[in-house]
Amino acid sequence: MVCNFLLGLFDRIPPPPPFLKKRDDDTNLAALKVSLSVVCLAAYDRGSGEKCFACTGTIVECEGAAGDDGKFEATILTSASLFHSYRDPSQITVEVHLSDGSSYEGEVSAFDLHYNIATVKFKPDKPPQKARLKWIDDSMSLQPDNDHTMVEANFFNLCPGDKVIALARVQDQYHHKLLVSSGDFSIYCCGLDCQELLMTTCEISTPFIGGPLINWDGEVIGINFFWKGQTPFLPINIAFRCLDYLNKKRSVPHPWLGMEFTNLYAADVVTLEEIVQLFPLVCKGVIVEEVTEESPADRAEIQPNDVIIKCDREVVSCSLKFFGMIWDKVGKSMELEVMRVGVCGPLKLAILADDLLPDSYNSFWCFQLANLLVWGEGFRMTNTFVLGGHFLEIMEAGFPALLIKCRHAYVALHLFFALFLASIASCVI
Repeated sequence: MVCNFLLGLFDRIPPPPPFLKKRDDDTNLAALKVSLSVVCLAAYDRGSGEKCFACTGTIVECEGAAGDDGKFEATILTSASLFHSYRDPSQITVEVHLSDGSSYEGEVSAFDLHYNIATVKFKPDKPPQKARLKWIDDSMSLQPDNDHTMVEANFFNLCPGDKVIALARVQDQYHHKLLVSSGDFSIYCCGLDCQELLMTTCEISTPFIGGPLINWDGEVIGINFFWKGQTPFLPINIAFRCLDYLNKKRSVPHPWLGMEFTNLYAADVVTLEEIVQLFPLVCKGVIVEEVTEESPADRAEIQPNDVIIKCDREVVSCSLKFFGMIWDKVGKSMELEVMRVGVCGPLKLAILADDLLPDSYNSFWCFQLANLLVWGEGFRMTNTFVLGGHFLEIMEAGFPALLIKCRHAYVALHLFFALFLASIASCVI
């Protein structure tokens, strides 16, 4: 009878919450290697004290005891979505919640809206654990048997289908919980403006924004974003370069060539077959998908389906390496070596990289607002959001007028939904 009572009692025990469900040991062990570096960030309106956003960050730097207080100064890498509804970080205060339950006041020290990243500095009593960062090499050979190139020691080779893990930390009244979601690196594009973004199949929610994407060794390889149930991420190669420039020069270069490109292996099979037959020795590179009129690429006579194999005589093995090559070449001439169908041998083309103007920065930096509207997160409603790649700002007078910054040709498709959401938001504001 006692046994039946106990069995009945156990039947009434609710199932464990999602963050406590059993995962495979490898995922847990990898997460634990970096968990002490993963923090929860909460932003509050400086005037009203109202909580306006919460996301995740990763401790990437820590300097020795600074100032008369004898405290350390640590740097957190996160998403600029932390202050997404203000555009000016001086209008918010930031709380940093560590894994041990301690909390500190933080301050946004630098940011770049084009890449949607920001750094937050805070002064802990003792040095926190810094995350280990690993640069990504996203190259993959079309002909592995003929490819003898080696991945550099400080790089991690990431191929479609490889397992990755997204992490977040959330803070409530009693706990600072670590959230874990594993998935695969995906070959598909997320459809946002930023070419540098890569994709995973990790199932995440808004608390994961700004948090680390790690490999199975617990090394940080990217910063997670959240878009319509997808998980795009900014490779740590680019994020750390931004951090370095922000620390040294307070600004980040934004080279613009006016062309869209991707890794050669990501092209459609018809194009790949033709390239392999015509150029059997070309096994890596980037392929041009689109060229903007009157752009540097257009003036250099680059064409869609051109395969870029060298930049300034250095081999281009993947898109991330190409991004790194052009990073500090704003206003400088480069020589690209391309293979083109119908042309025997490589073409050498000179191209001059332009500096991207602020009004052309990626509009994805505040795309999480659309997700907050759709997913009903409990954050403060604001008068700015992004819908389908369009930057929408609700004006104050009367029925909301819409200022649309269009980066894709889908205005007609989304206009009805924009008006509908705008009318709802105007009632809430």
